[in-house]
Amino acid sequence: MPLGSVLLAFVVDGLLVGVTGGNPFAAYGALLCGGFGFICTQGENPVLQISNTIVFVIPLITTGVAVALPFRAGLFNIGAEGQLLAGAIACTAIGIKFSSLPSPILLPMVLIGGMVAGALWAGVAGVLKATIGAHEVVTTIMMNYVAQWFLRYLIVGGPLQLAPGTSKSSPIGAGARLATVLPNDNTLIIFGLPSSVYRVHTGLLIALAAAAIFAFLLWRTSLGYEIRAVGQSQKAARYAGVSVRRTIIVTMLIAGAFSGLAGATEIAGVDHNLTDKYFSDSTGFDAIAVALLGLGSGVGIVLAAILFGALHAGGSVMQADANISGNLVFILQALILFSIAANFVGAIRQRIPGLARPPTALPPEMPPAAPMMTEAAVPPVES
Repeated sequence: MPLGSVLLAFVVDGLLVGVTGGNPFAAYGALLCGGFGFICTQGENPVLQISNTIVFVIPLITTGVAVALPFRAGLFNIGAEGQLLAGAIACTAIGIKFSSLPSPILLPMVLIGGMVAGALWAGVAGVLKATIGAHEVVTTIMMNYVAQWFLRYLIVGGPLQLAPGTSKSSPIGAGARLATVLPNDNTLIIFGLPSSVYRVHTGLLIALAAAAIFAFLLWRTSLGYEIRAVGQSQKAARYAGVSVRRTIIVTMLIAGAFSGLAGATEIAGVDHNLTDKYFSDSTGFDAIAVALLGLGSGVGIVLAAILFGALHAGGSVMQADANISGNLVFILQALILFSIAANFVGAIRQRIPGLARPPTALPPEMPPAAPMMTEAAVPPVES
């Protein structure tokens, strides 16, 4: 189903490009180059393109987990974006305030601080859902707006603003920064370019660990069983002794911690300060599509994040090489999500001869059971 949804989206998108006068083959060729380093005909460095894709993939994995976990509990966490921003803000504030601390102390502080901030941000929606029944879709969306404008307040005339007239914060301390996979050295040439241009950082290991922890938590712990039980049926879970309220709150706290970790790794590994780009960042919303396309599994989320990361990284190359607007990427993402939500692939499959699943054969009808005791076999009742 995910593969069919992706293929269907690419076909429809290609038709849109062709109808509007573009060349879909040139567009997708440039997209492959920008996303995966394949078929690069305009002198792009394939390794650099892969590096850019990985940078996009890292937060998508962690926020994808943050959306997929509540899905398993029957909750819709639409607030991964706000939780990511809360983690980014906390990471920045701690990284600036304690900038003189050494890395072994400061780096765990900013990452844990980001997780705590994200957990608290999501915990508000969890508590409201568990206590008064407030719908988590509404509350998490509203919390997104609060986080966006709170960030804008902090860096535009607020306490974290670098200088008057700027819309960014001061940089975090050197000890709060994640190391890059390759040395940050302009004199070291790797794959034809200085090693400093490859931005892949050790946050990749953190993201993969988050996906592994998600899978272990969901399928190998009692808490994971409770989460899945609540998602299947709250009444049945309550009958089995599961505290539904506690499970909802704990699930949202863990999900928020994952999103907050994504925001912290973005600050510590890529930007090193809050900028105005986070006001319009869409990572948390893309995570919804990643979780759905990945079918809520750890491996699926990683694969879906790679696809969406490649689309983000390839958009600029497509626009430069094929003269096709990079907004095509957003249309692709929307079509993929729409196809999954509407189950178009399943509907099409049922209408193509030979692909529809045959109806399950009913078991043969059993003959009526013989009476266990006949009248003649009934022993006489003693007086």
